[in-house]
Amino acid sequence: MNNGLYYGFRVAESERKIIVSGEGSITASPDRATATLGVRTESQNLQEAQGSNAEIANGMLSSLIGIGISKEDIKTADFRIDPIYTYEDGKQLFQGYRVTHLFNITIRDADKTGAVIDTAVQNGANEVMNIQFSVGEPQVYYNQALSLAVIDSYKKAQTISKTIGISTRIYPLSIQEETQRTVPGPFLVASFDKSGSSGTPIEPGKLEIKATVTATYLSS
Repeated sequence: MNNGLYYGFRVAESERKIIVSGEGSITASPDRATATLGVRTESQNLQEAQGSNAEIANGMLSSLIGIGISKEDIKTADFRIDPIYTYEDGKQLFQGYRVTHLFNITIRDADKTGAVIDTAVQNGANEVMNIQFSVGEPQVYYNQALSLAVIDSYKKAQTISKTIGISTRIYPLSIQEETQRTVPGPFLVASFDKSGSSGTPIEPGKLEIKATVTATYLSS
């Protein structure tokens, strides 16, 4: 004999459980950014390629420090030396070396992202990528989203209970937080037009911070 039904909830003679998921989300304006900036140089002579790269990279970093970027917010992301080859009539021809030095830059004021990128490019950067935005205190927003997720699960359980006529009184038995999910802001590769006097427009948009719970309620 079947003692109950199961459509995301369970009803039995000894207990009445309703199992639901709840979701909550909060939008926030980003207040910080990260970007990968770097220098790529090429030469037939490896020492020349390395020396030129180091000189330009040091100048670029000095310019960023000069506009307020802290040394602690500058980290090497990648440094590599690659041989350059071309192919003619099926033959591999050595052309020289390419040296690439990339840095991860943390920008603690998202509104200054465009100015930071312009400064870097004006001082030798020719690699700009991976511009992303975030909030400095994500846990504050996540906690708000989590609260909304719990409320959402309770309302769903109430709706189910009323719809099938079990009861209008429900009590939480367990609430399980699922993996935190944050939807990142725009992921950009910037391009530049130096012909104009205005700076590079970088728009951070909005971030969406989500939370999900799985909750079990008792109905009596």
